[in-house]
Amino acid sequence: MTGLVFLSASGGLGLTTMTALMAKQLQDMGLSCALADLDLDSGGMDVLVGIEGAPGMRLGRIRAPLGRVDPQALHEELPIWDGIPVLSNDPWSAPPQGWWDVDAAVSAMAGFADLLLIDAGRGRGLGNLRSLRGMPSLLMVDMTVLGLARAKALLHALKSRRGAGDRDQNSQLIACRPPMAVIGMMPIQHWVSHGVDPEEAEEFLGRSLDAVLKPQPNLSASVLDGRGLERVPRAYVRALHPLVERIARMITVGEREGDQISPHESIRSRTVR
Repeated sequence: MTGLVFLSASGGLGLTTMTALMAKQLQDMGLSCALADLDLDSGGMDVLVGIEGAPGMRLGRIRAPLGRVDPQALHEELPIWDGIPVLSNDPWSAPPQGWWDVDAAVSAMAGFADLLLIDAGRGRGLGNLRSLRGMPSLLMVDMTVLGLARAKALLHALKSRRGAGDRDQNSQLIACRPPMAVIGMMPIQHWVSHGVDPEEAEEFLGRSLDAVLKPQPNLSASVLDGRGLERVPRAYVRALHPLVERIARMITVGEREGDQISPHESIRSRTVR
């Protein structure tokens, strides 16, 4: 596995944050990582991690008229965050010119490191990217009634997209694999009284949740204040550890991407309270 696609059916869950924090955890385990921001509508990964002022290439400046970008040249031009190369998307400065530019950039980055972690937003507008076809994915779910409904619809669409294969060439939805893991994010308590119970969420989605997290005020404050991602919250480290270890095994040992975490790993042990 050279890539892992992060998806969410709902905005505002911290998908970009989770992608970056997962890269940091894997990097701390001795694996080299790279980050690609393919949230074509929003972007801003460089701002989120605190390197918006660093010189270097952004997605909107990629030009690949022949469908190819030199990996070494791109690597040397990317800004670095804590040892991790970052290709950020800043659509307010220069939106990507064509899907072939984005596709060439992803293909070039796949050789940078042990794992390329991709923030794909809601997965829309990425249907033409051959470099993402067949990549394993990870889904973040808003643990509200509406969030779960949206997540279930996206899960169904991804399964249908994969089953259609070459017959669905015109779809704008990303053609990665259905999620190998699902992470639930509880709502902020000031907005609603409480989120959906994990057991009810699993029953509705028809699959297990690999971790359930609560928003961390200190993490949100560091991002909103422009200080970037200073560290991975300890609660997240504990909750995500089994999943991070599994991803590391998939890279170093070659475990099949479709394998599920064993049923005896109870979700209750991985829920942040």
